[in-house]
Amino acid sequence: MKKLVAFFIVIFAIICHAQTEDLDKMELKDGTVIIGKVEKIKTDVVEFKESETALIYESNKADIRYIQLASGKILTFENYQEPTGNETQTSQQQPVVLEKDDGADVGLIILATVGVVLVVLLLIGAAAQ
Repeated sequence: MKKLVAFFIVIFAIICHAQTEDLDKMELKDGTVIIGKVEKIKTDVVEFKESETALIYESNKADIRYIQLASGKILTFENYQEPTGNETQTSQQQPVVLEKDDGADVGLIILATVGVVLVVLLLIGAAAQ
């Protein structure tokens, strides 16, 4: 019985950890999707650190379809035009926030998971007696 309870506690900890990982998603216009974290948004490029290899990619703003932040906000650079040699740009273009995805609240997901685990433990305990 103690081993079963310990097993459920480990599974619960893994589920909670998997839900708290905050990663961003960048999709390029060629269809490439990179999962990781936005490091910097510069004048012409965005630095993005991939989660699996920890490599930092620099992508031109003109090549990015959108960036979905871990908070749910989606950034685009649709009106971005690369500067030519004849022009001087003094202002940095700010990313456009398209929408905010109001997904399920992480706290509610964790609370529901805890509830399910407790009910299963109570059922197992009642069956063991």
